Amino acid sequence: MTQPYPGMEPQQYSPLPPAYGAQLPPQPPPTAYFGATAVAAATLASVIGLVSTIGFVVAVLRMVGHPSSSRLLSNGIVGTADLAIAALTVAGAIGLFKRSPAGRICVLVGSSLAVLDIVVFMIVGLGSSFVRKSAPPTLQMTFPSGFLWLIVPVAALVLAAHRATGAWLLPKTPPMPYHPGW
Repeated sequence: MTQPYPGMEPQQYSPLPPAYGAQLPPQPPPTAYFGATAVAAATLASVIGLVSTIGFVVAVLRMVGHPSSSRLLSNGIVGTADLAIAALTVAGAIGLFKRSPAGRICVLVGSSLAVLDIVVFMIVGLGSSFVRKSAPPTLQMTFPSGFLWLIVPVAALVLAAHRATGAWLLPKTPPMPYHPGW
């Protein structure tokens, strides 16, 4: 028998279907990625987006309520940061729910910005206590609430970066059809 192409060997097909003893071609092992990490990361990103949207609205209301205030610049910076965090995390959550790899990147960047925002908030609260020589009520609330709130974006970061999330976002290939060969 002549080979149609060099290096190709003829394939062996069984005349019997698999129920009668023929062997099926090897199948890839089943994966256990059901998207739990991606859905959890998307849910946490939605929470971060909601809280950041509320923070943005509060910053805008402060700027509108006191336009000549000395805190106009700081409220503008906080509002801009909250808007960026909200936009990234909400877009990322929607992307993760739709199984888009771009959603994963948005959640990673938005959660990283949220971690940075919280750390800066805690450092500013600590700095204000040194300026005033006493612990103001804001500092007493800054550190416990800051550390508790830090759990959410860190958890979203870890879940979005987990390899199970990446595996769940990979494009799925359709199963190979069975060709009995007869």
